[in-house]
Order: sequence, then structure tokens, then C-alpha cells
Amino acid sequence: MIDYNHCPHQWTQSVPFIPAWVQEMPKTPCCPQTPRPVTPNPIFPTNAALPTCTPLELKKTGPRTVLITVSIPAESIITLPSKALEIKTIRKNLKLTQCRFFNSPPPLRCIPQDTPKLFLGGYVRKNVQYSEPIRQTATTVESSLKDFVIDVPYSCVIDLGRIRAIAPTLFSEQQEYEFSSTAPLPSGFSTKDKLISGDLTELNVVSHQFMNSLPSCELIFSQINEMDDALDRVPMTGGPFEEGVFRTVQEKMVILIQLELTFPAEINPQPAPHPPNDHHHSNTGNCHNPFFSMTLKVLRAFIKIKI
Repeated sequence: MIDYNHCPHQWTQSVPFIPAWVQEMPKTPCCPQTPRPVTPNPIFPTNAALPTCTPLELKKTGPRTVLITVSIPAESIITLPSKALEIKTIRKNLKLTQCRFFNSPPPLRCIPQDTPKLFLGGYVRKNVQYSEPIRQTATTVESSLKDFVIDVPYSCVIDLGRIRAIAPTLFSEQQEYEFSSTAPLPSGFSTKDKLISGDLTELNVVSHQFMNSLPSCELIFSQINEMDDALDRVPMTGGPFEEGVFRTVQEKMVILIQLELTFPAEINPQPAPHPPNDHHHSNTGNCHNPFFSMTLKVLRAFIKIKI
């Protein structure tokens, strides 16, 4: 239990009831420590427009589960801590740190309908083992084995436009209501008249709060297809003519991820019968256009006159 009497800027309103076990606890004379400032996640950029990935496969595996397969290209440049003669091996492990589902807003008249999205992100842990040359002759090179670990981030937004009939998002709302009040009028009004209006001194509110459940995400399978090229390789001084050293490596990866989403309610994904930009999937097709209606009436009247 902390003694707040010695702490500045504390709320001093007394509580109506303090349990006995709380009163028996010894008081801590020091103030609570100030929390450390939050450091941004180094895996994700502070501000960026994320690329949208079209899933390779979107398959319903159960009443509430969907299997998603997506391919994510990634590229990075790695600088080794010392000069390398050659890379012996690279061990890779995929880490998934974000799998966040965004449901599309409810359809509204004359507003284009968006599609559900899945924010995906993480990093590939790479353990690079390479040989560092120690001494060399015209025909030999002696090296020591080095080990270097680095995290390569990746991020992508998956378009789940082919998933249909997802449980809609429930929105919290707050509604106000008033009671009619009657008050006498000042001089100058008839004595039979009264002021009837809402009471401005009252505030009556009904609040509704809904708790939506996010789907759970499980990583099923991952595959990393990688190509690494040295960018600054130079011939080794005093060594065999075909040998060289480098420190900067450019890597290109194609990351294949398969994961399963489990929704709290039953879903029904179906292939889209028309392209997303087709007028069948737009709520703007039935919008009333006054200019178009007026033009149509003028044309009809002109046709009748000509006939």
C-alpha cells in the first residue's frame, strides 16, 4: 500500500469504504515511480503506407475458420560486423508479431463498400554464419567462423474481399432524452399561457456498449525463398587471385505464409462473382441523381413533341 500523503498532485477524495485487509497493510513511504517513455516497435515503421497483398488461397475449413495463404516479397541490405570471405549458412526463423483483423464498416446508401483487411507483420530472424579471413598466402587462406544475428522486418495488408457474411461490427452509442416542463411566463403574456419546453438543467442519457470479439490467428506454415548477393566484394590483397572479401549483402526474400483465422461467429466466404470495381458491388448505382432525372424528363418531353 502506497502512502499518497507525501506525493504531490494526487486525488484526495476519500473512499466510502476501505477493507480491513487494506488498512492492515504497511504503507510505502515513497511515491509510485514514473513509467518509462514508450519506445516505438522497431519492427514497424513509424509512418508508412503498407502494401496490399492479394491472398493466393482463401479457403473455408470449418464453420468459423478460414485458411489464408499469402506471398510477401521483402528486400533488405545487411552489413556484416567484419569482412567475410564467404557465407557458410543462413538459418532463418519466421516470427509473426501482428495479425490484426479489420472488419469493413456496415454498408450505407450511396457510399462505396470497403472490404475486410488483415494487417500482417513480423520479422525473419536470420543467423548468418560466415568465414572471416585471418591470414593468407598466394595459394591459401586461413579464416575463423563468425556468427551474426539480425531481424529483417516484413509487413503486409491482406485484402479479404472474398469473405462474405461476416458478423457485423456492433457500435456503441449514446442517446439523450428530455422531459417536458411547464413554467409561468413573465409579465406581458396572457395569464392563460405557459412556457412549455424541455428542461435545460437536466441531462438524461442512455448508453449502449457492445464488446466485439476479434478472430484468433494461428500460424500454420511458412516458407522463405531467399537470394543473397554481395555488393562490395573486392579482391583479397596478397591472397589467391580468385578470392575476395565483402561486408554488405543484399537479400531478396519471398515469404510464403499460411495461417488460419477463427471467427467468433459462423462465416460464409464465397468467390466474388464480379470484379471489386464493378457496379454490382457499389452502393452508388441506386443513388438518386437530380441532374440525371431532370435531363431524362426533358428528353422524354422533347420526344413526345416531335412525335
